[in-house]
Amino acid sequence: MERLRSSDPSEIGGHRLVGRLGAGGMGVVYLARSPHGAWCALKVIRAEHADDPGFRARFRREAQLAARLSGRWTVPVLAADADARSPWLATGYVPGLPLADAVARHGPWRHAHLLPLAAALAEVLADVHAAGLVHRDVKPANVLLAVDGPRLIDFGIARAVGATALTAAGTVVGSPGYLSPEQARGRDVGPASDVFSLGCVLAHTATGRAVFGGGGVAAVLYRTVHEEPDLDGVPPELDRIVRQCLAKDPRARPGARRLSEFLGEFEPDGWLPEGLPALVAAQASRIVGLPVPEPTVVAGPGPGGEPAGPSSPTRRHLLTAGAALGVAAAAAGAWWRWPRDTPAGPGTPIRRPRYAVGLIGHRADTVLTSHERGALLAVDAHNRDARRAFDLVLRTADDGGTAEGSARAAVRLAAERDTAMLIAAGTNATVPETVQACVRARITLLITRADTHRLNNPSTTTSLLLRSTSTVGPAAVLRYLNRVVKPARTVIVHDLTDAEESAETVRVATVYGKLDGETALEEVAADEEFTGVSRRIAERPEDAVLFAGLRPGRAASLARALRSARHRGACVTGEHVLGDRFLVEAEGWMVGTAWTDAEADPLTGAFAASYRRRHRHAPAPWAAEAYDAVRFAAHGLAATDGDGRYALRAELLRRPWQGITRRVAFDPDGHFFEANDDGGAFLYRVTGGSARFVARWDDIGGGTGGET
Repeated sequence: MERLRSSDPSEIGGHRLVGRLGAGGMGVVYLARSPHGAWCALKVIRAEHADDPGFRARFRREAQLAARLSGRWTVPVLAADADARSPWLATGYVPGLPLADAVARHGPWRHAHLLPLAAALAEVLADVHAAGLVHRDVKPANVLLAVDGPRLIDFGIARAVGATALTAAGTVVGSPGYLSPEQARGRDVGPASDVFSLGCVLAHTATGRAVFGGGGVAAVLYRTVHEEPDLDGVPPELDRIVRQCLAKDPRARPGARRLSEFLGEFEPDGWLPEGLPALVAAQASRIVGLPVPEPTVVAGPGPGGEPAGPSSPTRRHLLTAGAALGVAAAAAGAWWRWPRDTPAGPGTPIRRPRYAVGLIGHRADTVLTSHERGALLAVDAHNRDARRAFDLVLRTADDGGTAEGSARAAVRLAAERDTAMLIAAGTNATVPETVQACVRARITLLITRADTHRLNNPSTTTSLLLRSTSTVGPAAVLRYLNRVVKPARTVIVHDLTDAEESAETVRVATVYGKLDGETALEEVAADEEFTGVSRRIAERPEDAVLFAGLRPGRAASLARALRSARHRGACVTGEHVLGDRFLVEAEGWMVGTAWTDAEADPLTGAFAASYRRRHRHAPAPWAAEAYDAVRFAAHGLAATDGDGRYALRAELLRRPWQGITRRVAFDPDGHFFEANDDGGAFLYRVTGGSARFVARWDDIGGGTGGET
């Protein structure tokens, strides 16, 4: 348990907070005393989740369902408030030892102790499923060992059976190594998924090992879906039942009630292995008599998910600017009611309202310059149209290449009374902070370049992505492999230097089965060379290679090693590795991007000609995409009937729009960018130290894209 921070409240809903039990993606969990003096665990949900209108309804429903759980191996729901600024849920506190810690400290359990553990967990899952819930995160860390038996805790990502999931389809919810194959694939899950997780927990407790091995997340997910579990060391008495729980097909797994009947009643006498009762007792003794700390802050949880409190200078700056923005917005509400056309007579200029488009990026980054030039062409083209209802102006802010600078730039631009929307030209490292600043400022943000999985929750923000993220994979090269190369096997080389980000590509190619042929996975540690893996790949010289990584230097090293090993198969990768070192080493490689070459793309010829007339050189990457972003925004503003800033996002979501680089459309429920036959994916080939345009996604393998 951690001390309370200065930013933590002292009280929530009448519960006095004592310390922090933990924090995660959904929120912060505190140790607290209820108004009646009972110890409880109080979970506060982060505001970004609560901002989703549907979330509160689901949270309320699931809290009510969880309150029905009365089995002896669950912890009771004591109180909840779904309508609080940051919703919270209080459950009984169990001063026990997590099963994960117990196994790590004392090693595997024997059958005599495994059997009562399995009986209790099967019984609690049967109760959970009977109440209409699926836990979805059964793992050793969520099993607390108390003297009188185990408790299953943390229903933070549980959901009602048949209800709309709290997360979008296609994203993994749960803990790799303990989630089911259907969870690993991002599909809807039911009670059978919890049974699979129970099998993983029991096998881990029996062996001390992860049932699907270690390594990167992508490798664990791959083995979960495609390989058999490692059950060496599971006692023979439980081996058959654990194997049934770990069946790949959910329909082949036993139900929790059937498991409970087979395993029998929990036997409390001597159920904990030697040495653990003393640890459990020590854990409980630390809680008894804890003093309630002095007050920290009076206010409840703040809008950012963390409870409000004394602010850092940066946060004070943001809050002050946000307050100023509120005043500006009030004034703007009247200002936007100007009539669109107010001619006073022949020859009198038409007075039109003006909308500003804010562009954020790093001035030292050539991508910002490219965005700026493409955006200015769109602004000029709009303002030359005599039928226009409003004028546009472009303002650019330098974020200094940092996340904090990006947030400050967003606040600064949003505080201008005529700013209608912002465009983020920044990187995966900076744009997530821009998103949060725009949520606070209540202004639409269009994201052109960044593609991190941290942007995969658009329905709870004011942002819209104008491209597919890495979650759906490098679409152009996947299509190239399937439609042109058609290899019998593709080896995915996963560079663990940036394991979390690059894991999305591995999942799409292997777990989601987006490649038609057989796949194999090779993981390469951050400090490891590619010589060994290249030699293994070259043993099957016709195999294709997909590099899943983000660093040009690492991709260059793999290309050099494959060439030295005389590998002959096709080699493909994604846009992040494009850099001088890679281009020198990777002759013949195919690269998928989210930007087109406007000079070579037959559908962007008119734009390229205008760009050349204006700037005396060919358009650089991202110029055409920025042009489309401004035109897309103008298309939405034209439909808002003078209420541009506050109605823009809703209008942009309303119907598809066709630009010069892509068709822009969004999923009606999650507001995700819809990748389709014209979804902004492009294929390049490395030739002579440069990346040369080959085709758009829909032309790959169709006979119209050069060699494709």
